[in-house]
Amino acid sequence: MCVCVYVSGLCADPDLSGCEVAAKTEQGYVCGRKRKAANGEDYASFRGIPYAKQPLGELRFKELQPAEPFDGVFNATEAGPICAQVDVFYQPNGLVSPTGSGEDCIRINVHVPNGFLPDPGTNSSQGLPVLFWIHGGSFGYGSGDADVHGPEYLMTRDMILVTINYRLHALGFLSLDNEYIPGNNGLRDAVTALKWVQRNIQSFGGDPDKVTVAGQSAGGVMAHMLSISPAANGLFKQVIGSSGQSIASFYSYSQVYAKLVNAIFFIAAGINPLQTPKKLHDDLVAAPLEKILAGTKAILDTFGLVSFAPVIEGTTPRANFTTILPKSPEDLLDEGAGKEYPMIIGFCSNEAADFEQRLRAVAIETKLRLVPALTLPQNLLFSANILTVPVLTTKQLAEYFNVTFITLEKFLVAATDSYYKYPGMRLTQKRLSVGAAKTYIYQFGYPGERSPIKVSLNTTYPGAAHIEDITYFFRFNTFLGPQESNELEHTSNDNKMKDFMTTFIANFVINGSPADEENNWPPSQQELKFQNIETPLVYNFTDLTPYMKDKLEYFTRLYKIGLGE
Repeated sequence: MCVCVYVSGLCADPDLSGCEVAAKTEQGYVCGRKRKAANGEDYASFRGIPYAKQPLGELRFKELQPAEPFDGVFNATEAGPICAQVDVFYQPNGLVSPTGSGEDCIRINVHVPNGFLPDPGTNSSQGLPVLFWIHGGSFGYGSGDADVHGPEYLMTRDMILVTINYRLHALGFLSLDNEYIPGNNGLRDAVTALKWVQRNIQSFGGDPDKVTVAGQSAGGVMAHMLSISPAANGLFKQVIGSSGQSIASFYSYSQVYAKLVNAIFFIAAGINPLQTPKKLHDDLVAAPLEKILAGTKAILDTFGLVSFAPVIEGTTPRANFTTILPKSPEDLLDEGAGKEYPMIIGFCSNEAADFEQRLRAVAIETKLRLVPALTLPQNLLFSANILTVPVLTTKQLAEYFNVTFITLEKFLVAATDSYYKYPGMRLTQKRLSVGAAKTYIYQFGYPGERSPIKVSLNTTYPGAAHIEDITYFFRFNTFLGPQESNELEHTSNDNKMKDFMTTFIANFVINGSPADEENNWPPSQQELKFQNIETPLVYNFTDLTPYMKDKLEYFTRLYKIGLGE
């Protein structure tokens, strides 16, 4: 047990003899644990550190306030509570264990490889690069914990891993488009965490000038969105977005969409929206958490996987809130926002295949047949000129559904193309058009020998689906169970793929390029060549397939019709 010794009312250096590892943050000392990396070496792990004051009570929908000093030494040996959520993917499929959740969840985890943690109270003069990871989960579920973001593989490389929790669903992304709840609090949380890293990471052996912000799915969207947001200027140097980009993606940033999900939410939560903005805000603050979650569940039961999402806030500043997204991501990109950041853009070959069970459970096929416009990409459907929606729908039905025969299987193909692959290709084109820093694309199609996703869903499909790429650089600890002393020694294809994925991630974080002296991975140019990852340890830098070219051209035309570009 670590205690702080008080002398004349002042807190002297505490007794850290009970700590396996320790570090000093601006809030005080934190006590962590030594854990084992996948190569059998120790790494220093600090979990559940508050990076801001917890948004409780009146602070529920406020921008985060600075963290308070610790009362003694903070115990960072185990994960903190995850943010309150309605999890429709990870826990139902056994990928995470049931754990405590609530609003006392604004936590950061810092993992440092063996030999790089400085003595407590000192800073590293030659700090390691930092991978700052934002978890996915459709902006509504998930966490930065080690159940699906186990650092064991990445801790075999000379880099620090930081993961975070941020407010989710209504608590993180509800927008009333007013001065009380403008939306995007989850993104503001990520900015606050990045600022915490800037101020504290040297105490853990990290270099604040070598931070790469990264994420998967909703986390990829957030990582890219932060790269074009004025609120995050100067907080990182590079970006990785896996299966999620801010443009033309699986969500809608439109206030039209926000108003639709708000209507569903308020009815299910039993909150009257027809009152003054201040009274509505006060009712939302006073509402029991169970009501907030019930409203969120109603949206998920309607749409399947996504409830609340980031929104365009507009250019008019709102008191007490940092503006994250003043304009649409497309407009910001056209103005050159984020072009200074080198970037990796990734997607999986069969992205939507692992959504089938969830979408079948909410009868999405029936809903698509009743409202065929829902087959369109969400961001296009809710941002398009409403007069063009019938034309867009007709074209989408002809492209993917033989005009009238809508099936879930065909919708999953359309979703893979329009939610993930097209946004990645289109973002690369946008960056090339403004002379942005180097952009690297990959498609992950390795099916795996024992994929945590396929096994947990008790299914099979060709290639790789959503989330499967990150299972080769994060250890899925709940699924895999306790690790062997040196489990990477085995020469399985899965272990070879883990080496491949952790190598290119580490290369990029450390050197700014996923390639190394032995392997070829140039940045993408106008022809959009990409790294096709299907075989362990094999680099295959290749042209777009005819099918990919066709879908790129199709969705480009579709967006031009809908948005008048």
